[in-house]
Amino acid sequence: MYTKRLFALFFLLALGLGGAVSSFSYQDDELPPVTLHNITDLRDEARLAREGQRPIMILFAMRGCPWCTFVEEDFLKPMLRNERYRSQYVIRRVMTDSYASITDFNGEAISPDKLASRYNASLTPTLIFIDHQGNVIAPTIRGVANTEFYGYDLEQGMEISRKKMQQLVALN
Repeated sequence: MYTKRLFALFFLLALGLGGAVSSFSYQDDELPPVTLHNITDLRDEARLAREGQRPIMILFAMRGCPWCTFVEEDFLKPMLRNERYRSQYVIRRVMTDSYASITDFNGEAISPDKLASRYNASLTPTLIFIDHQGNVIAPTIRGVANTEFYGYDLEQGMEISRKKMQQLVALN
């Protein structure tokens, strides 16, 4: 009798949670590998953005930053696994503690920390939304104020930047 009640409870919970029960058994190592690419040449990112009418999302991060890892692993990498996001956004990263120079929009070399300063991204993680000319087109997300609302803030920035990018391309 006890076993039947337990089974019935589990069954009702499974029905109530829908597909959520099966997602608990999904292993991270089953996901397709994906890499968040570091920016080396902003002119290349600008070309992709312009051609695809896509805003550029840049995560400013640094090694050993647990919140940077949180944003990358819980939000940006899953987006990179989804064709919808890959087709609507150019998603990249700048490691602010790197010594590798980046080619700026004008073809000149710039250090990652100087680029971070340009966008007021001294706090990591910082996520910016820019157009193909390097102009900020949506509110910047600095840090992780609340893990519960980060996804909402990200979605808002993405929607604003996508609409702004479409307007910019329509004007040209």
